[in-house]
Parts: sequence; C-alpha cells; structure tokens
Amino acid sequence: MTPRRSGRVVACTPAECRARRDQARAFLEVAELVLTEDRREAHVAAALAVLAGIAAADAICGLSLGKWSRGQDHHQAVELLGDVALRDPTLPSKLRRLLADKDAAHYSPALITVEKAKTMVRQAAALLAEADAR
Repeated sequence: MTPRRSGRVVACTPAECRARRDQARAFLEVAELVLTEDRREAHVAAALAVLAGIAAADAICGLSLGKWSRGQDHHQAVELLGDVALRDPTLPSKLRRLLADKDAAHYSPALITVEKAKTMVRQAAALLAEADAR
C-alpha cells in the first residue's frame, strides 16, 4: 500500500470528511451552549470555536479537493481552503483569524472577552455552513 501523504497534505475519503464535519458541528453546538456573558464560559466557547473552524475547514477541503492539511503549520490549511471554490470568499480570512486566536484560546491564562468569543463562534459557524453545503 502506498502512503497517502504528499508533504503535509493528506488524501481523505468522503466518509472521513463527513465525520470531520460532524465533529465541527459538535464543537460548535457546545460552543454555542456555553457562550454566555461570563468570561470564563465565553473563553471555553472561543476555544471550541477554534476547533470547530479547523474541523469545518478540513471537511470543506476534503469534500471539495479530496485532501486536507495535516501539518503543524495551520497557515497551510488556510492556503488549501483558498484553493476551494467557496460561496463565501471571506472564509480563508475567517479561518486565519480563528487560528490567530488559537494560542490565546487554548493556552493563555488571560480570558478572551465575551465579544471576541461571539465573533469567533460566528466565524466557525460560517465555516460549518460552507461545509454543510457540500
């Protein structure tokens, strides 16, 4: 069996892509549930929004191109998303902004603001809407 890897981009099956889309949906649903005016809960929602956005972008790329990014460099995922004919051409920028906030959401002791978390959840929702359209 030949390896499916080509650099940091990996071939994927439609079933894997649908599973990734389902993961994105689950992350987003929980993010929306915990998103309140409490900064601690909003911070958790922001962290989940990042995961939802990444999973949705994987699903979009996989369902459209038959491959997704699997490297540590998330900017490659943004570039790959840019290769897709998107209904919303701002999606690569939305993913880029989510990824820019990943460290703050996942590793920083400083809490993300409620407004920032709401924006991040909206960005992830836009990516999931595109994945659902495929």
